[in-house]
Amino acid sequence: MRAGYLFVAPAVLFLLALLVYPVVLNVVMSFQDVTASTMLTGSDWVGFENYRAAFADELFVTAAWHSAVFAAASVTVQLLLGLLLALFYAQVFPGARVFRSLFMVAYAIPVVVSAELFRWLFSGPGWLVDTDLVLPALAGIQCWLGVPFVMVSLLAGLTAVPRVLHEAAMIDGAGAWQRFRAVTWPLLRPTLLATAVLSAIFTLKSFDLVWIATQGGPANASEILPTLAYRLVFSSFLFGKGAAILNVVFAALFVLSVLYLRAQRREVL
Repeated sequence: MRAGYLFVAPAVLFLLALLVYPVVLNVVMSFQDVTASTMLTGSDWVGFENYRAAFADELFVTAAWHSAVFAAASVTVQLLLGLLLALFYAQVFPGARVFRSLFMVAYAIPVVVSAELFRWLFSGPGWLVDTDLVLPALAGIQCWLGVPFVMVSLLAGLTAVPRVLHEAAMIDGAGAWQRFRAVTWPLLRPTLLATAVLSAIFTLKSFDLVWIATQGGPANASEILPTLAYRLVFSSFLFGKGAAILNVVFAALFVLSVLYLRAQRREVL
């Protein structure tokens, strides 16, 4: 019994040091007046003042709106394109495996490389330098990164649908759309929901893409909550306010994670 605890102890210590401790420290810091001058001497407790200051900041409201629009647009397009591609590649035709592998290239390339590549492609007039186009452009890049994951996830869900159900529907005279609506969609819906939640989580925490491509610009037109928190911490040295904003993001991700686990539980049941 004790030997078992010794075997899992390194993994537990690793999780405590790299996951639990930073989260707890960030929560504590959000209730303190932590700046560059008070970090070493000790910070005063200010309660929810950092949260009140963040919510009262117009830039926070703007960044929260950008985060919501960015996530909603990206996830919607990813699901639509991923579903269409999954339905297409679920068919048997020559070269299907090769083409599916090519779609995974975007998912395999590091986000830093992809962000630099698209910043170079969109370096001309418009797109990343236009306040009206920068957020749709970033959403498009996020879709390029996320569609392969959605396609593979939904393709796995499609292959799990019993073929005998489609054959029975065809015998009853059901067309392609009727088979999709009555057979495929009900069985694919739990996988689709879980994929949507995971895609939303990946998109909401997409700091590296936005920061490398635009750094929240131009004129804060692409500022999202993670980039705003980064700017407050490393530019303005307002650690408490930045921690409060990160906790808001963490709370949103926690809710989405709970929804994902519930979706997975329903799928198993």
